[in-house]
Amino acid sequence: MDALLVVPPWGVEDGHLAKGTGGRYPPLGLLYVAGYCESRGHDVCVRDAIVEDLSFDEIESFIRENQPRFVGITSVTAQIRRAQRVAEICKRVSPHSKVVLGGTHASVVPDDVLEDRNIDFVIRGEGEYTFTQLVEGESMDLIRGLSYRQGGPLGKVRHNPLGEPIRDLDALPMPAYHLTPFEKYRPSVGSYRRVPSVAMMSTRGCPGKCIFCTSAETALRTRTAENIVSEIETLQKRYGVREVNFYDDTFTIFKQNVVRFCDLIVERGIDLSWSCFARADCVSDALLRKMRAAGCHQILYGVESADLTVLKNIQKEIDLDRTREAVRMTQKAGISVRATFMFGNPGETVTSMRRTIDFAKELNPDIAMFNITAPLPGTKLYDWAKRNGHLLTEDWRDFDAAKVIMELPSVSRDDVNRMYRTAYREFYLRPMYLLRRLARWRNIEDVKMSVRALHSILTVRTTRPLSRLRRAIQPTTGDRALPVLGHASAEIC
Repeated sequence: MDALLVVPPWGVEDGHLAKGTGGRYPPLGLLYVAGYCESRGHDVCVRDAIVEDLSFDEIESFIRENQPRFVGITSVTAQIRRAQRVAEICKRVSPHSKVVLGGTHASVVPDDVLEDRNIDFVIRGEGEYTFTQLVEGESMDLIRGLSYRQGGPLGKVRHNPLGEPIRDLDALPMPAYHLTPFEKYRPSVGSYRRVPSVAMMSTRGCPGKCIFCTSAETALRTRTAENIVSEIETLQKRYGVREVNFYDDTFTIFKQNVVRFCDLIVERGIDLSWSCFARADCVSDALLRKMRAAGCHQILYGVESADLTVLKNIQKEIDLDRTREAVRMTQKAGISVRATFMFGNPGETVTSMRRTIDFAKELNPDIAMFNITAPLPGTKLYDWAKRNGHLLTEDWRDFDAAKVIMELPSVSRDDVNRMYRTAYREFYLRPMYLLRRLARWRNIEDVKMSVRALHSILTVRTTRPLSRLRRAIQPTTGDRALPVLGHASAEIC
């Protein structure tokens, strides 16, 4: 086996909303890497421990039996400890295997990741070309986007220059869905109408500069509408796919391409329902009507807060009236709205959180999602929190959007916890909202979905960080000013 690509096991704590409502889509990042590597003639295997419900012992047995030349592991911040455990297993049972870590966390803190001597390489940025060059034996110093220790486990860490973003996304092979147990994947509660459902990406990058988002510095690119539709037709033929969830940061940023996509769906008579993420300032009445005619049934808008100071601090300065108008137009077009909100950003107060809850009820989206801000490494928010001594923990397992991990000068942790729980109860237990959801039940699946969601809402809670920073860690500067850094904005990650 040339390469084994692994999604580590994932543990969701009791009280986390995802415990009862979360779904699981094929791991697109790994599957793009696998598809490109396969297209170059290499033997690749993918194991998604989450959807396959694999234990660490089962992963160990698989690696021992197959002895892959390279083991690539993907990880977000909250999952990094589990990725490191997979790396340790690999080095113990297959010492000759080279372990490669990729994903957003490894990309932004490669030095931290390479402190683990079980990890040989880190890929920063897009992995298709970099990983394949490793497998093909290219000289390490010539592979762009690669970080590694020169001269072995005790050597000095070297960071090669980043590669250019992949400009022609159409040139990439389709994600290697055939390497996954496709039938086991399911969308999250409330995000779909039909199954089989799959996630797709039509663009890469983000137009905004939100300080909490790791996509803020990524170059914007798009696939052509023809390429996107061709993949959908292939997925329908091979797997009977009836629904697509576009995971782009802002699906509607290239408006003419969206129009062309919608026209192709209608012209070819493709039976498809789909959803996407968008920005309130990147939609129009005409575009929404066209999207609805092409099968769009839901749009997620990242609202984040209803407090103007908080929005300015996080560089998400979309006018609240524009948000109101976008939600109104979307629902008028016959498309449901999923809106996301955050508690615990710089400048947050009890008053600002109350304003956000009231605004959520005023907007009255079909689904509202409330999260607690996690200052992810690699973001301006993390740098600000670390510099000013606001981080309560750097145990990456705590960065799951359900724990208060910043001690802000403007609001207590207890108040953030209390308002987080209050938001879910106040929004979802309104009689008119419950009646509206009841009126939309069409089958037994809708009933089951609603029961699961209601149970999760009633039991949602925050949890304390698993570990605390030693108080010896102090601000590195005396400047505790809020990070008012500009006027750009971006969709929630």
